[in-house]
Amino acid sequence: MSTQKLEQLKKRFQKEPFANLFRFSLLELREGYARVKLEADARYYNIFDVVHGGCIFALIDEAFELACNSHLEDAVAMSVQVNYIKPVKEASLIAEAQEVALTRKTGIYDIRVFCNAEEGEETVAIARALCYRRPPKKEGE
Repeated sequence: MSTQKLEQLKKRFQKEPFANLFRFSLLELREGYARVKLEADARYYNIFDVVHGGCIFALIDEAFELACNSHLEDAVAMSVQVNYIKPVKEASLIAEAQEVALTRKTGIYDIRVFCNAEEGEETVAIARALCYRRPPKKEGE
């Protein structure tokens, strides 16, 4: 794997308007794997005073985006299925995306969102995501 692609992804992440809007932090990136963090507070709450599911989904999607694009080919999401397990208030949320299957044209990723509580890690949501892997661009494209 090209470390050049990983470095390019890290730089693109730092400039990504969406990631900056949510204040995501990239904790780790390697081929087929990404960890992204969000310091959730009341700005991210829904009408029930817990972190909005859309915010949790955005964190899942960011980790997925980075993990599936960590290969030489660029990739785009085809589907994401999320199961929300536990509501959460102010917390450090971490999404961890791990590749579980890779073919020439697709990739499947498991993503877990958890927060660190006094009792240890608590899982907030889990997801499975499918991406389509685009053929590498040729010189001049």
